[in-house]
Amino acid sequence: SFSTSRGSLQRLDISRLPEVPHPRAEHKNLTPLFIVLLGFLAIIGLSTLFGIYCFKKCKYAEVTEAWEKEFGAHRFSYKYLYKATKGFNKDGFLGKGGFGEVYRGNLFLSREIAVKRMTHNGDQGVKQFVAEVVSMRCLKHRNLVPLLGYCRRKHEFLLVSDYMTNGSLDEHLFDDQKP
Repeated sequence: SFSTSRGSLQRLDISRLPEVPHPRAEHKNLTPLFIVLLGFLAIIGLSTLFGIYCFKKCKYAEVTEAWEKEFGAHRFSYKYLYKATKGFNKDGFLGKGGFGEVYRGNLFLSREIAVKRMTHNGDQGVKQFVAEVVSMRCLKHRNLVPLLGYCRRKHEFLLVSDYMTNGSLDEHLFDDQKP
């Protein structure tokens, strides 16, 4: 034992000492804040994903119109025709006419189709498209290519018909190179 000029030192009783604060006690105070922050970020993330979903759904929405019900023409989704033509690929490009471009595609992986892609702005373009769909749907003749269906998405119009392997009537009438 140690002695000092003032007398002897008393024995230290460890059980009477105050507890030492643990470093984890500070983190316990941050846990509720962390949980609230994480929940807030999750809500913002889910809201953003929902907004993107709604935006894309509205952007690519296809509205059914009254004339469609009346004439019963088959409507294809744009996504389906996009896949059928392999994204309107240059390799499937058949030609260009006064009202648009024509692409080759495969319907249900077995039936070859021709997709006429037209772009019109304004009411006149819509009226012209509707008139073409209705007239092609109503006309039946062995020398006419039947309309299989159509697609309309905003200002883009697509007409779907059978692919003619021997070419178009225009080629046969006006191509001087073929006998």
